[in-house]
Amino acid sequence: MTAIAYMTLSEWGQYGTAMVPQSARIQDWLGGEPYLFATASMKQFDDRASVDRSIVDHVAGPRTKRAVREIQQLDELLPQDEAFQQAITVLRPNEEKDCELVAELVHDGRLQKLFVMVHHEKYPIRVWLDAMGALNLHTGAAAKPVDPILRTAAETIQQEEYNGLKSGRGKDAVVQLVHAFAAHGHPADPEQWARAYFAVGGSFNHAATISNLVEEVRCGVRHRVKPAYREDIYDTVATRSDGKEGI
Repeated sequence: MTAIAYMTLSEWGQYGTAMVPQSARIQDWLGGEPYLFATASMKQFDDRASVDRSIVDHVAGPRTKRAVREIQQLDELLPQDEAFQQAITVLRPNEEKDCELVAELVHDGRLQKLFVMVHHEKYPIRVWLDAMGALNLHTGAAAKPVDPILRTAAETIQQEEYNGLKSGRGKDAVVQLVHAFAAHGHPADPEQWARAYFAVGGSFNHAATISNLVEEVRCGVRHRVKPAYREDIYDTVATRSDGKEGI
């Protein structure tokens, strides 16, 4: 199982006052050199004004054994059938393809230790990290585990994602479940629903769709959808969550 930790860029820098002690905290967690960093673009990394370069210089220092690769190179770089023994630091992943690759490497057990520098706390990768139980090195704690009943609801949505979630049966399922759960005290919170979906192995693409639909429900949008489940769907999901029976 991959050990995962992260820190947001603002937590690391704190307006230029905390980069040294926060970098030392990251160093301690990584376990020292050699360091392996993954950036979205080597072209941008080579720019003297690169934020990623600044992070590397602070965390690893100029005289340490370190290597920098592009995130998309990790698939070829890492062993296919075992966990890579060296800790990897992924720098500010944002593009969907990069986030999906990081998630795939974790789910496939190809990483032993992963640290992610998150560009902004609102980015999907931070939600995924919390869903994975990652340690926030700034706070020293991980987010609360996903509510089991929300996790089961996310599994239910997964069963309808074969034709996408933006329309048709997939959209019907998401909207009905969100309304049903809201009626039982689970607010229409886009992050909580996305985190639940990530927790069951959901993709960034579908998680973004879920977040958008939940946000629309929260804002009062009246979606034109067909019933995907019986009216007692909340009770049915709750029963399944308790492990008593399936839907």
